[in-house]
Amino acid sequence: MTERRWVAVLALLSFFLFTAYSLATPLFEASDELWHYPFVQRLATGGGLPVQRPDQTDADAPWRQEGSQPPLYYAFSAALSAPFDSSNWRELRRLNPHADMGVPTRDGNSNAILQTPADAFPWTRAALAVRAARLASILLSTATVVLAWLAASEVFRESSPLRRLLVMAFVASVPMFAYISGAINNDNAAVTLSTAGLWWALRLIRLGRWDARSAAIAGAVTGLAALSKVSGLGLAGLFAVAGALSAWPSEGDLKTRLHGFAGALPRLIRFGVILVGVAAAISAWWYIRNVVQYGGDVLGWSAFLDAVGRREPPADLTKLWSEREGFFWAFWGVFGGLNVIMPPWIYDVLLALTAASGIGLALKLVRPRNSRQATPPPRPAGWKTRQAFAMAAFALIVFIGLLRWSALTPASQGRLMFPCIAAFGMAWVYGLGSLHRRMPLIATSALACLALVVPTSVLIPAYAKPAPVWTERQAVPVGAVFAGAIELVEAGAETAAEPGAEITLRLNWRVLATPAVNYSVFVHLVDEDGVIVAQRDMHPGQGSLATAELPPGRLWSDRYTLKISGFERAPRNTRWEVGLYDAASGARAALSGVPGRENAVQFGAVRIMPRRDPPALLQYEPGIVLARYAISPSTIAPGEALQVDLEWSANRLVDGDFVASIQLLDARSGKAAQSDMPPAGRTTSGWRAGETRADSRSLVIDPGTQPGAYRLMLVVYRPETFARAGGYDARGIYIGDQIELTRIWIK
Repeated sequence: MTERRWVAVLALLSFFLFTAYSLATPLFEASDELWHYPFVQRLATGGGLPVQRPDQTDADAPWRQEGSQPPLYYAFSAALSAPFDSSNWRELRRLNPHADMGVPTRDGNSNAILQTPADAFPWTRAALAVRAARLASILLSTATVVLAWLAASEVFRESSPLRRLLVMAFVASVPMFAYISGAINNDNAAVTLSTAGLWWALRLIRLGRWDARSAAIAGAVTGLAALSKVSGLGLAGLFAVAGALSAWPSEGDLKTRLHGFAGALPRLIRFGVILVGVAAAISAWWYIRNVVQYGGDVLGWSAFLDAVGRREPPADLTKLWSEREGFFWAFWGVFGGLNVIMPPWIYDVLLALTAASGIGLALKLVRPRNSRQATPPPRPAGWKTRQAFAMAAFALIVFIGLLRWSALTPASQGRLMFPCIAAFGMAWVYGLGSLHRRMPLIATSALACLALVVPTSVLIPAYAKPAPVWTERQAVPVGAVFAGAIELVEAGAETAAEPGAEITLRLNWRVLATPAVNYSVFVHLVDEDGVIVAQRDMHPGQGSLATAELPPGRLWSDRYTLKISGFERAPRNTRWEVGLYDAASGARAALSGVPGRENAVQFGAVRIMPRRDPPALLQYEPGIVLARYAISPSTIAPGEALQVDLEWSANRLVDGDFVASIQLLDARSGKAAQSDMPPAGRTTSGWRAGETRADSRSLVIDPGTQPGAYRLMLVVYRPETFARAGGYDARGIYIGDQIELTRIWIK
């Protein structure tokens, strides 16, 4: 079979693979699809481009931040979905208020949407329109796979066809790429056009044809990419780097090379003018519209950030570095709302293969030439080396843009590097091949097998509804009936846990009569004073069941995994507390059958035990460490003093003065007490590594404080600027600059 036929076969297989991912993912469950589709639907029904305004609700602007995105992808998707009646799309898009977006959990609740029977095949109306819109992504990503082969054909022009085909297979087989390819997401258009731009830049480097026709094509690709996503503007940087590399002479001393480069400048300037002119003719109108609509903001980032939320303060490199694991995982595959993952060992294997390819590339750079080849054949003007530099520069441009964006809003997602995925594929194949000629084939085949099994082994189970039976009987009889319709029959749970650990409660439910409300379940661990120590809320069936659609007699088993804060006080006695409520109104379902408190049933006993070898609780950027703390009493009255004892240390020389603020806040951040002073009342500047300090505070509760549960908060800040220091847990993960240590009851 010829190479081109293999290309056609791999393209067809890629199309079917992307379709499989699309079919395995329920409507609106793919990353941000619940916001991308409303933009598509608006265009498909003639609504025009959305205008972002602060404080818009989901009813006003269901596209949320995506309404600020350039419109090319949405217009293409709208053209495919427009023939179908989508008028009932909001009925299918029932937002899950308890969705654990960005947080993989042990007990499910991965769904962003409370799914409806309308998602079942055969599809009709809006379900069909959404599937048609997904087809746009499948087609675009299939084109990306072919374009990756074209780019590889420029770099591996003199190599075996297998290398070029393996690059194509790599791109299609990255599970996250396959997943996004089956979802409504404008990244698909941006990646396709970026890959086209990379191919064209590599071709121009090889041929050296920096003429008007080549510039017009480069400008068209750049303009279309910029009309798909702001990151598409990075193609202009790629062509600038490629042109400079191509124009730099490969021989002669520095003066000769500079002279030769200066002679090529007029040609490059003409190329750049044509490129910018064509790109502007295609996409400038969108950026001019941003200036008009958003007060001079040419990129429209202000409106985007208003909708999606800003990091306050913006993240620095230390914070971004703490997110490196999630960044890497999200390149290979973190699905749904960044909360559905593959088994962790798979990421370890992929990390090892990535490192191996990097080592192979490094060895290729330092490895001496074959001694039997005294005079290697000259390469045409060193174009292969220049291509490598151009690909590295493009990856750096994309990465720097991503760092800047991630500093402004939580966006440390490795998949946002997909505009460079063809370059990564070439590095993968070339690097592994440098270690052993068979490694690229073996590794890419394994990656393809992984991509094939993810839909059935990861995606479908993540959103499956529970079977209409109890998975196993539980030891604790409960017999609580809520709203006269749903019975909590029995429960089973562990009886002890430590701070920082997870604990799971298993419940068996039965429907007595179909309720009129889609109830949510709340599960609390509460202490003797009723203070909530840990909490979990979700719809029944691990977030998948709508109670108003359940028939009488329906059984199901649920599990609720609660995370106990690593800062929680111990030892401590707690109990389970369970109830149902309407998430829309907050009203709890009436409890009958057993005694309870505020329409919640309490049962069991859980002892929170002290850690046997407790790690440091918090590490702050300046080098300040909170080793441990204690409070007394746990229940207090207004006017009395709460004793807070802290133990501080330093893990490096502290540069600067800092204040530790202890605050007691209610649910609305109303303040009952506060103490601000340096740790142990001494300056922190010059505090040396290994030194410890005991810090005792007495917080007098404001006499007018209302009864209730209050949060004990810790903030470390610079007194001259009030800039807060970021806190990191024992693993080095950033957890915020305002930390809740525990809760107490004010009576």
